[in-house]
Amino acid sequence: MLRAPSLRRRLLTILAVPLALAWIGSGALIYVLALHYANVNYDRSLIETARALERMARSDAGGAALSPQVRILMESEADDPTWYSVRSLSHGVLAANRDLPMPPLTPVPGAAPRLDSVAANGQHLRMASLALHDDSSDATIVISVAEGLRERRALAREILIGTLPVVLLLIAIVLILVWVGVTRGLRLLDPLVEQLEQRRARDLDPLDQSRVPSEIRPLTQTIDALLQRLRAQLELQERFIADAAHQLRTPLAGLRLQAERALADPRPDSVREALAHVERLSAGAGRAAGQLLTLARTQAEDQPRFARVDLAPLARDYVAERVPEALALHIDLGYEGRVSGAEVEGDAVMLREALVNLVDNALNHAGEHGTVTVAVAHELRTVIIEVEDSGPGVAEEYWPRLGERFFRPPGARRDGSGLGLAIVRRIAERHGGALAFGHGRDGRGLRVTIRLPAA
Repeated sequence: MLRAPSLRRRLLTILAVPLALAWIGSGALIYVLALHYANVNYDRSLIETARALERMARSDAGGAALSPQVRILMESEADDPTWYSVRSLSHGVLAANRDLPMPPLTPVPGAAPRLDSVAANGQHLRMASLALHDDSSDATIVISVAEGLRERRALAREILIGTLPVVLLLIAIVLILVWVGVTRGLRLLDPLVEQLEQRRARDLDPLDQSRVPSEIRPLTQTIDALLQRLRAQLELQERFIADAAHQLRTPLAGLRLQAERALADPRPDSVREALAHVERLSAGAGRAAGQLLTLARTQAEDQPRFARVDLAPLARDYVAERVPEALALHIDLGYEGRVSGAEVEGDAVMLREALVNLVDNALNHAGEHGTVTVAVAHELRTVIIEVEDSGPGVAEEYWPRLGERFFRPPGARRDGSGLGLAIVRRIAERHGGALAFGHGRDGRGLRVTIRLPAA
C-alpha cells in the first residue's frame, strides 16, 4: 500500500537538499576564510622574523656571517622550521641554512619587506625579503626568511573541523523549527476541515473565505467552483426527473386507461382499438423519453469533443433518408444550397440531432401536400442551416418563447413533447451559434434558422 503524501515530509525533503548543499558550501567557505586569515597572521609573523633578523644582522655588520647565537635561534628544531638566507649582492651568501632563491624583484634598502610565494627543492614556501645597506663594505645585503605552508593548512583544517559541527547543529535546529512551524501552520486548516465536516449533503453554498488563510484561498476557491458545478449537475438531474414525470404522466395515464378499457370490453374490435391507442401512446412516451435524454446530454457541463464537420453533406444525406417517410405523408421534402464547403467545429452527433428535431417539427406541421425545405449556406464567417415548412406557422408574438421546454404555441399539435426546439437551441448555443425564427415563403409556415461560426 502506497504511503499517503505528507506536506511536512515534502517540505523537509525540499529544505534538506539545499541545507546539505549549504553545509558543504559553508565548509568550503570556512576553510577558504580560515586559510586566508592563517596566511595573514603567518605572513605577519614571517615579516616580524625578517625584521628581527635584520636587526641582528645590523648588530653583526662588518662580520663575515651571523653570530653563533643568531644561528642557534634560527636553526632550532621544529616541525616546520624557518629557513633563512643572508646574501650580499656583491659577495654572495653570507649565512644560510637553506639555499633560498632570490626574490623575483630585488628589495630596495629601507623599503617595506615584500612577500612572495616561491618553490625550493620541490617544496612550496612563503618568503619574506628585505634589503639593508652595509656601510663598511658599501654593499647591499638581502635577507630572506621562508617557511612551509603545512602549519597554515593545518590551522585552517582545525578551524574547519571545529566549526562544521556547529553549522550542522544549526541546520538541524532549523529543520526542527521548520517541522514545528509547519505542524502549527497546518492547524490553520482546522477551521476549513471543521466547516466541511459540519455541512449537510445538500449544502453546496460557497465556503466562508474569511476563516481561510490567504495561501489556501486558491484551493478553497477551486472547491467552491467544484461545488457550483456539482449544484448545476444536481439541478440538471432534478429538472430531468421533473421533466420526465411531467412528460410521461399523460402517456402512462392513457396506457392505464386503455388497458382498463380492453379489460372491461373484451370484444375484438374494442381490444384492437385499445391496442392501437396503446401503441400510439407508447411510441409517444418513447419519443419523449429519447428527447429528454437528448436534452439532458446537451445541458451537461462536459465539453463535447469537437471536430471539423461539413454540414452540407450531413444535411443532404439526412434529407435523403427522410424522403420516403415524407412521400408517405404526401409532403414534398427537398434540399437546396451547397453540396460541400460548409464546415464548422462541432459534434457531428449533436448537429445531426438538431437537424432531426427541426425536420420532425417541419414534417409534423407542414400538413398534407405541404412542403419542407432544408437549406445550407455559407455567408462570410457563418454557416447557416434553414428548415422551412408550409404549415400554418407561428405568430410572431410567440417566437421569443420558442425553444422553451414544453412550450407549445396555441393551435399546435398536442402529440408533440415541446422539447424539440429546446434541444435545437441548446445545441446551437453549445456550438457558439444562435437560433432564429421567421416566416416562410409568401408569409406562410415557419422558417427556423441556425447560425454557426464557420471553421
